[in-house]
Amino acid sequence: MKPLVLPERFRLLLILTACILVFAQSAHADGPSITTGLGYKPMVQQLCAAYAQQSGVKPTEMYSGNIGQIIEQAKAGSGVSIIVSEKGTLQDSGLAFAAYEPLGEAVLVLAWRKGLHLASAQDLTKPEFAKIGYPDAKAAIYGRAAVAFMKGNNLLEPLKAKLSMLSTVPQVFSYLVSGDLDAAFVNEAIARKQGDSVGGWMEVREGYTPMLLVAGVVAGQENKAEVRSFMQFLKTPEAQRILAGNGLRL
Repeated sequence: MKPLVLPERFRLLLILTACILVFAQSAHADGPSITTGLGYKPMVQQLCAAYAQQSGVKPTEMYSGNIGQIIEQAKAGSGVSIIVSEKGTLQDSGLAFAAYEPLGEAVLVLAWRKGLHLASAQDLTKPEFAKIGYPDAKAAIYGRAAVAFMKGNNLLEPLKAKLSMLSTVPQVFSYLVSGDLDAAFVNEAIARKQGDSVGGWMEVREGYTPMLLVAGVVAGQENKAEVRSFMQFLKTPEAQRILAGNGLRL
């Protein structure tokens, strides 16, 4: 039986297809694995997209719920290399980290639904603000910041009957957009991105411990070339532009 001889154009097409597949596989296989809480998922997605465009290597993005769940998954061996969150949260998590790259100071935001207006946080005591939400104070940095702010401004007790603690920043914001909340404490990233869907928002810069957002390298992952490469990328002007665009003070 004579061997099958393919026309030249088909052979070239097969070779080109094989090359594309190899490149695609390597681009997906060689990237670092990165995660963050859902409140900063859009920002991390932007960072990963910019890094992939610059390097040709696509990071593996791993998202779940709040940062507490992510930490527990990492302890159980999820294989994540880099976790983006507040530095104190990572340091107190019981998970070992080899290094931290500062990303900027995160800012708490107080937002309100359409049809209402807040001149200051003290306006939350007015009758029209009957339902006020904030993220889980045990698992979300903005929940802890919101509680600290309300305590420091003598608002926690007067607002106690109005308060609802929800799981994550995106969940809190979605309740605000739907009108199930009259006001809410969230992060600046989501306010900048979806602020047109609510009545307005203001930065809350004082009354809580400053929140330094970092990229933490999980211990044991620090010597991987793809991890070192991504951490270097976070220092570039492009990465800094993305961080500032998501409300971080650099």
